[in-house]
Amino acid sequence: MDKHPPSLESLQREVSELTAIYHGRGWMTEATDLESAMTTAGNRVLAADADSDAMTTTLEELSACVKAWLQAKSWIVAEDLAILVLDSCESLKGEQDLMTMTAMHNLASAYWGRGQLDQAASLATRVIKLRQEILGETHPQTLTSMTNLASTYRSQGLWSDAQELDSRIFETKKRTIGPSHPSTLGSMSNLAISYANLGRYKEAESIARQLVDLGGMELSPADASLLNWKLTLASTYRDQGRLDSAEKLEREVVNVSREELGTNNPFTLTAMANLASTFRNQGRWTDAGRLEKEVVASSEAVLGETHPRTLMSISNLASTYRNQGRLQEAKDLGGKATAVMKEVLGERHPHTLVAMADLAVTYQMLRQSPDAEILAARSVRLMEETIGKDHPHTLSAMANLSFIYQSQSKWGVAGGMAETLHSRREKAFGTDHPDTVAALEDLRRVAWVEAADQNAQRTLN
Repeated sequence: MDKHPPSLESLQREVSELTAIYHGRGWMTEATDLESAMTTAGNRVLAADADSDAMTTTLEELSACVKAWLQAKSWIVAEDLAILVLDSCESLKGEQDLMTMTAMHNLASAYWGRGQLDQAASLATRVIKLRQEILGETHPQTLTSMTNLASTYRSQGLWSDAQELDSRIFETKKRTIGPSHPSTLGSMSNLAISYANLGRYKEAESIARQLVDLGGMELSPADASLLNWKLTLASTYRDQGRLDSAEKLEREVVNVSREELGTNNPFTLTAMANLASTFRNQGRWTDAGRLEKEVVASSEAVLGETHPRTLMSISNLASTYRNQGRLQEAKDLGGKATAVMKEVLGERHPHTLVAMADLAVTYQMLRQSPDAEILAARSVRLMEETIGKDHPHTLSAMANLSFIYQSQSKWGVAGGMAETLHSRREKAFGTDHPDTVAALEDLRRVAWVEAADQNAQRTLN
């Protein structure tokens, strides 16, 4: 950051250098956007009176360019320009100026889009504090920053923090702009997603069902909000084992979003990934693999190879390959995804831990039992510490570890774990949930083997 306020000439020079870089990379649309922004700023200055602030006018046009790139999900160029605008605004106007706070907010959004979540959370927290002090807790801009921070928390796997913030935002909007305002409904949807991530599926389903019913009466079938609400509702169905209902709704969303938004749209990719998850839960490995390969290729092109969503799609494809018997491919892909997740997200992030647990099963199927046990046990321990002992992800990781113990004939350890797993799943999901039924069958199988071993020992003695 410059020690002295930047001059218009220095800002113009930096924008010119950025434009030249984009031309050099062949990013002609982005280069043209920058040139147009500077031309518009110059024309505004010429048309204004002599007292107009040319620097502020230029920053306004550049900020508008940043916003347009964010809306287009052009995260890399948005970050480049947002850093330049924020540096200039802070030096020229100070951090408590409204334009500076907007510049901070825009840069935080660009960081989120790039998957740079720690930077996004840090800057969003700073913006919220400033906006609360200057504008107040209930100001729309303050609430927008709070919403972005909650989204970042979800991406970081900090689901309790996200749910707490989402509840606060929803209650504030309900009180100030009303329960049926589109912005309030959007916050209501975010709260449902946070509940689902916490394993509170009934609460998530109740909210999502209200939104879908409301949207079905008042919105077009292709409305973005309605598609989001349907995807959230479908996820709650899948998480509760209601796979046919989930598939029906997810197919509907995928078809509409492909047609309206295109396959490479991030929302479409999310919808496709969710449908593939349902296929995996149904044991339809060919359908899952076909869809997941498409998601991986598009995610790498659109979001980048190290984006968290891309890495999750790679890990999911590895799981499908394993269930198809393509074990070496599953190990290579799963190992790649897990290693990069540890770098990008950290080892304790829920996405990383799920990938670790999944990779452990692949090791076991490749008869690499020591590696499998170490990795599975570590993933369970870290999940219990971070997202809790009763979270569905933790329970799935426990099931993986129990499977590994059984394959090693460690029936005593496996029996205790199977009993704990069944008890926790029954409490979390109910008696009839497929995961609870599977846990009961596993418990009975382990008990039968233990009893058979004891009988054999008595016979020998």
